Amino acid sequence: MPLEQMRLEKAGFLEADDSDRSVWAALRGPHSEHQRQTRQYVLLAVNVTILILSLLVNIWTWARVEPKCIRETDMQDAHSAIQYEQRVFTGALVYDPETKRAIRKQDAEHEYFGPPSEELDAAWHKLLHGEFPVMRPEEAAQFEPELTRIPKTKEFHFEPDMFHTLHCLNAVRLEASKSLYNISGGHSHGSVPGISLPEGWDLAHMEHCMDRIRQSIMCHGDLTPSPLYYWPGFKIALGRTAAHTCRRWQPMRDWMDKRGSEGPLLDPL
Repeated sequence: MPLEQMRLEKAGFLEADDSDRSVWAALRGPHSEHQRQTRQYVLLAVNVTILILSLLVNIWTWARVEPKCIRETDMQDAHSAIQYEQRVFTGALVYDPETKRAIRKQDAEHEYFGPPSEELDAAWHKLLHGEFPVMRPEEAAQFEPELTRIPKTKEFHFEPDMFHTLHCLNAVRLEASKSLYNISGGHSHGSVPGISLPEGWDLAHMEHCMDRIRQSIMCHGDLTPSPLYYWPGFKIALGRTAAHTCRRWQPMRDWMDKRGSEGPLLDPL
């Protein structure tokens, strides 16, 4: 076969092969494009599904978990007693234009301040009873060896800081009542029946209590605004707040009662 004819036939074969490939490409092209689009839609659907499921899981988690602010130093077994509420403080100072006097509103469910009375003492006792419960050995371990068992009960004891600060506020109340209401005698803020305390104890205890209250207020740092209200005829403005975000008292009081049932209690100072 002449060389030129062989070249032509070879070229013809190549053209036929190229033509076949072109046909296959034409046949497969739309099919491949369809597959590519399908894969894109599938991946998009999978991503959207994952996103929706993640949102649903987060919403479910948020709905189940009550918003809490558990501080690192809160006692471990008290976490379940920590609940929050919005509360408007009582006892605001207001000006009465008719009498031209500033007065404290007595709008609390229970009163804790005023002229000394058995009712006031009972109200404070209800707040503070059982304030020195037993401390479990594993809770006391971090404070040893300086912390030792109390000889009277042969147990470790503790006082939650909130109760310590309330104890100090009550001590200030008892001491201030003597001058505010011109009363002599009565309860001493730091005395314990049957126990002789060293000289200077009353002064040291009172200074400790006032500074304890200061530190507690600064530690918790409530930044709820207190707008200043002004009345014509009254020379100063008085601050009064709206709702505060507070820990609920009763669950914590119930927790203390439960802890108090674990062993003997110490007498309060």
